[in-house]
Order: sequence, then structure tokens, then C-alpha cells
Amino acid sequence: MTDETSRNALVRPIPLGHANAFLIRGSRPILVDTGLPGNAPKILAVLQVEGYKPWDLALIIITHVHTDHFGSATALAGATGAPVLVHSSEADALTTGATLPAVPASLLGRMLALMIGKHAPAPGLAIKPVIRVDTPYRLDAFGTDGIVIPTPGHTRGSLSVQLATGEVIIGDLVMGMFPAHKPRLPLFAEDMDAVKKSLRTILDARPTVIYTGHGGPFTCDQLEALL
Repeated sequence: MTDETSRNALVRPIPLGHANAFLIRGSRPILVDTGLPGNAPKILAVLQVEGYKPWDLALIIITHVHTDHFGSATALAGATGAPVLVHSSEADALTTGATLPAVPASLLGRMLALMIGKHAPAPGLAIKPVIRVDTPYRLDAFGTDGIVIPTPGHTRGSLSVQLATGEVIIGDLVMGMFPAHKPRLPLFAEDMDAVKKSLRTILDARPTVIYTGHGGPFTCDQLEALL
């Protein structure tokens, strides 16, 4: 990221150990992903550091319904009153607190899947999304010049967020960990061809910086090699 890009950046990454959440610092803040259960206090602390009160949070966007991305959504929605947005195809899972299956797309993915095992629905994590989308959705009403777009592949209902600043948040469309902090195609994907198509859509817009749910951020040039 160049110095000029950094000065104009709206996105504040929130590293949560295993995964990242992101605060979009518009006229009203938006949170993208919430990490695992128990991450709410750290996210609320970042809101405070950035000069916001909990009730200032305008929206919580879930890029996809895996527990490491929605695990603290219930706690944060309760603490802030912010509505939750998710893809319509994954809304039912979120409503029951069920994480979607992690479909291995590589040998390492298959090994990790054996370690992770299966997850039963967790009623304590269940939350009914207020906004369900399956087409591009503008964020103007929430104080940000940006758009939520479907980018299927990792899961059928994966979402990305594109901002007018050129920043983009793509969830697990690309991963920057496991084992090295370099970009790679996801270890888990319902449809790898769809992953590559979605990634091409992102790269064709020539974003200035690409934020990922694990590791990152990256540039277009770094990700072009994956296609």
C-alpha cells in the first residue's frame, strides 16, 4: 500500500489471531466479519479507539457463514444494535448458528478438515439477518461510498465489499496463511472455478489494496499469478 493510499484508506483491519475483521470508517462505521466467538470485546475496543460509540455502528456484513467469520455477530449486534447483512443463500444457516461445510480443495484442506471435524448448529451464535442480498447492494444509506457484491466460490453465498477508495475486502476468496503469509487460492472451496471467476471480477476493477480474511493485505499484481 502506498503512503497516499494509506492516507486515504477507509479500512481498518482488526487482526483476531486466526482471522481478520475489518472496520470501514465512513461517516458511520461498518464492520465486515466478526471473528470467532469471544472476539466482540476486542472489536468494540477498536471502535472506541477509532472514536466511535458502540451504537454508532451502522451495519455488520458477514462475508460468509463460517464460524471464524460470524462467531461474534450475535454479541456485537446485541451490543451495538447494528443490523446484520448476509447473502440470502446463507441466511438460514446464520439464523440457526450453523457453520456451512468447509469443502476441501487441496490435500492440506483435507487434512485440516479431519482436524476440524463437523460442527453442530450453535444456538448461542444464531442471529436473524436483517438484510439478505443476492445482487450488488450499495452502502450509501450506511454512510459509505461502496458496494457489496456476490463473489461465490469459497461458499455459494460469499460476498465481497468494494469501496470507492479502491479498497476491497474479499473474505476467503484468497487466503494469505496456511502455512506461509503469501496469497494462495483457498484451502476450502465449494467451486474452485467460481473462485477464479470471482477473483477475476475483483482484479478487473484494479483495486488499490485487497484485504483477506486470513493474512494479507495484497495487491492486484500479487494475486494475478493465482489465475
